[in-house]
Amino acid sequence: MGNPYPRLKRLIGRAIHRYELLEEGDRVLLALSGGEDSLVLLRFLAEWRRKTPFKWELFAIHLDMGFETESEHKEKLLRLKEYCQSLKVPFQLEFTNYGQMALEAKEKKVSPCFVCSWHRRKHLFRLAGKEGYNKIAFGHHKDDLIVTFFLNMCYHGELSTMLPKQEMFKGEIYLIRPLIFVDKKLISAFASREKLPVFENPCPISPETRRARMEKFLEEKLYPENPKFKGNIFHAIFNCKPEYLPRL
Repeated sequence: MGNPYPRLKRLIGRAIHRYELLEEGDRVLLALSGGEDSLVLLRFLAEWRRKTPFKWELFAIHLDMGFETESEHKEKLLRLKEYCQSLKVPFQLEFTNYGQMALEAKEKKVSPCFVCSWHRRKHLFRLAGKEGYNKIAFGHHKDDLIVTFFLNMCYHGELSTMLPKQEMFKGEIYLIRPLIFVDKKLISAFASREKLPVFENPCPISPETRRARMEKFLEEKLYPENPKFKGNIFHAIFNCKPEYLPRL
């Protein structure tokens, strides 16, 4: 693939400029899971912070979900902390039991992913309000956008997906996704090339979720049919023509 850095930088820059993701005085909280998506995003936002002509602040937070053993947790904490220090980004760790709550929800036939996501978002919103963060950055990328579109269409009967910039609480907080134009493969290539401290998702049910199954379907069944399918689907999401969609 060659050096993925130039293309990553260009695509992230395109998203930041097109959707005005960063502005003077922003206090941005980045959700750092330890996966390659959030690690790559932190690397580029830390670099962007040094080069922008205006001042804004960047912080990283890792929510411990309670899945890992003490030794696994200590190793992850140390490596994430060192990574943030190398980028001169303040790092914060918060322990939660959201993982256990999600597993208990599964036993009650409630979507564990919904429970986990709901509690994580609520935690981040609460922290943003308390510490004065006005933006929360997520490492969602191009593939996530497409998968979410198919999940919402197939399971919820609606045409919707993630937004590059999403207003919450009447503008008090915005969710931003600077990787929205970036392919997952490009992120993986950069993380591997730079030897970033990537950790696997510790959730024991992550391989069997609806999202995981949809990702597998797209990668193994749909995309191989035509090399243009993925790009066309992505562009179609941004090229909606409501006048050609019937109304109820």
